Amino acid sequence: MITLSIIKHLLSDNESLMNYFQGETVSFEDLKRRMLLKERGENRFMPDHHYRLVQEKTFKGISNISETLRIGLYRIAKEHLEFRQDKIFVKQLKLNAWQQLIAYIPPLLLQSAFLAVERPLLGTHPQALSNYLKNYILPNIKHTALPHPFIPQLEQYVASQGGLNDLHMHLNGSTETDIAWQDFLESPDKIYKELELAFKQPKVKEQLEQESYLFNPLKFRELLYIARKIRAELFKFIYPTEDNLHDISRHFLPATNKSELFKNLVNDTSDSGNNYENPFSQHLHPTLCIEHPIAIESLMYILSFNYLASQEREPFAGLFHFYLMILGLANRLLVQQTHQYGFEQFQKHTLNGLRENSEKKYSKRFLQLHGNELKYISYIEARVSPKDTTEKNLSLLKDIEDGWSHLLASYNSGKSLNNEVTKDDSKLPQLRLIFHFIKRGDNQPDKYIKYRSLRIDLWKRASLLALLIKNYPSQTKRIVGIDAAASEFDTPPEVFAPVFRFMKRSGIKHFTHHAGEDFHHILSGLRAVYEAVVFTGLCTGDRIGHATATGLSARQWMDAMGREMLIRQGEWLDNLIFSHHIIISENIESLQSQLPVLIGEIHKLSSVIYDDHYTINVLKDAWLMRKYCPILLFSENKSEARLQHVFNEEEWNDIQNEQINQPSRIVMEKYHYHKTKAAYEEIITIKTGSIFGADELWQLQIAVLKLMHQREIVIETLPTSNVRIGHHRDYDTYHLWNWLQWERDGHSIPPIVVGTDDTGIFGTNIYNEYANIYCHLITTAKETHNNAMKIIEHLDRNGKIYRFDY
Repeated sequence: MITLSIIKHLLSDNESLMNYFQGETVSFEDLKRRMLLKERGENRFMPDHHYRLVQEKTFKGISNISETLRIGLYRIAKEHLEFRQDKIFVKQLKLNAWQQLIAYIPPLLLQSAFLAVERPLLGTHPQALSNYLKNYILPNIKHTALPHPFIPQLEQYVASQGGLNDLHMHLNGSTETDIAWQDFLESPDKIYKELELAFKQPKVKEQLEQESYLFNPLKFRELLYIARKIRAELFKFIYPTEDNLHDISRHFLPATNKSELFKNLVNDTSDSGNNYENPFSQHLHPTLCIEHPIAIESLMYILSFNYLASQEREPFAGLFHFYLMILGLANRLLVQQTHQYGFEQFQKHTLNGLRENSEKKYSKRFLQLHGNELKYISYIEARVSPKDTTEKNLSLLKDIEDGWSHLLASYNSGKSLNNEVTKDDSKLPQLRLIFHFIKRGDNQPDKYIKYRSLRIDLWKRASLLALLIKNYPSQTKRIVGIDAAASEFDTPPEVFAPVFRFMKRSGIKHFTHHAGEDFHHILSGLRAVYEAVVFTGLCTGDRIGHATATGLSARQWMDAMGREMLIRQGEWLDNLIFSHHIIISENIESLQSQLPVLIGEIHKLSSVIYDDHYTINVLKDAWLMRKYCPILLFSENKSEARLQHVFNEEEWNDIQNEQINQPSRIVMEKYHYHKTKAAYEEIITIKTGSIFGADELWQLQIAVLKLMHQREIVIETLPTSNVRIGHHRDYDTYHLWNWLQWERDGHSIPPIVVGTDDTGIFGTNIYNEYANIYCHLITTAKETHNNAMKIIEHLDRNGKIYRFDY
């Protein structure tokens, strides 16, 4: 359970946001009712009398919106946070819950509510503000707003190792909400333009309608300008001057009631919202304000809490509440929420364009990732997508290099200030880059070749990247591997296989592939992992990103799906062919009895889809031949093949050496042929446990894991990402625990390394990902601290061993 306090929904209250936006007031009773309904929406199978008790307990001692903001947020923060000297830490026993909580409320607000009470700010004059910022805010909120738990063994380990290894992290999508929020308020028009551009995509429209009542980007722009105006008005209340009082009077005193107050604010056409500078920076040194805008935001929160505590100030509380509602909407569009299951929900955050403005440069992000004390990272493999020209790629690499150089300069500066000296480069955090090709849907279908346009585009980008590495060795020295990323629902591994082989021939040594992350059927996920390994030719030390299908409890997945499910007919046929192949090739004796039923279903489906009868071996061979480039495979001769954009001598020779039999070639052609598409993509209903129940699916999982173990293909596991995207409500069912248990039971499990995925979208960093594992082990799993630390050390040691830095 995240928390019993329903104030966690405070920033998710769309109804109150729309009331304010329409110039209407929000009463305390409105707020209480809406919090109750939000909580009920998370579990409709609980009776209302339960929720009324939760509501009563939450609002005990709270009688208005002012106290809700000040006391309510403090209580929920205190439940999860603690002080050691003047540093804020997450309580060990609460970390997993905290990780879920900050999807609802950005951590900067919670830390500020905690600071305001536990370390009171005495006075509002410049020197008091400067001292408070230096002593309490900056130590906790300098580069990141994410606190971590105090775990003595982990602290010592991180210090001894110079940080942790993050082997799966995407640079796009890494900016925290609290950092992006400052950019939102600085440049509302830029944010609007990016959102307007992204709004052409159906999934972005879905997200905006799902998370708000704003059905166009222009409304979001208006809200950002209103937030800027509110920030200016809050400052005027806290720092009244003769001019300020005149402004306050002009805006608010003519209001005959609270509703008029908000109408005046929303309809105000003055320039009070046109100043992007945070007015709360006026009494502080300019350098502090430029370098640490989130610290100034924290100071604003604390001053606002203090102002609310000084006397009954409901108009001010309403303004502050409105501001936080707008922040809450931004947070829901930036951070994957706990109710947003599956990859498609995640993908909406990557498509909406809201981080584009913040992520043009990299220095802030690297500082954020390394933590306030610059200690989290020993080694990081950051993933970026190759551009379509050499100039763009060189510009991208330069921007990344500049950002990393800024981090190293800050790191060495911090060491000097602490009388520590970095004597050799081996002690510095290390950055390596993995270029990932992006999976995309077959949006320009060809009559004879699936994904023809994407295959050609990938080949061009791969060729460009190979030349870039060859011609610009100094600029590309950090590039150590290749990946295929994004939605598995868009593109199967077969499309990337020729490109991976080409990159290997061009000198790239290391490869990883997102596979088995999300899927219609767990067999689809297992097949994706198998195809990523076999079709792309992964070798010892290469890796698979996520591989959730190999660890997720099959019983848990079946229970979540229900007795029946929908799936495309062709996908189900491919799953059955794969299952037949893996049972035979891996000699799974306990599943041999399933083969007759399996064969019968394969024959039935294949005759419907391919309009003919084929043997199992022909169908299996045709499936395995998908790893080759069909544009070359279907060429009549080498002369014709040479005319193709994707021609490659080695790929052509591999195809010729395969000596594909004619029936399998015909099936391959039918698989790609556009007239087969309707039958292949026909949606059918199957029993979720059809042919294979939970026990049988588990045996197939073990078989795929064994194959990966034998080939020493490493799994990249990403705790918070996997919990949000996978079939998990929280960390209790996270599939890492299954892999660890199965290994203890004597099964062959491949090496596992840890990463963060998209740190901004999931509100995390590498320290907290390891800490989330540790804290679950000592709480729910009842491991001793020493045993939990052994697992942490083992995972991080794997990170050292299987780095792509060799």
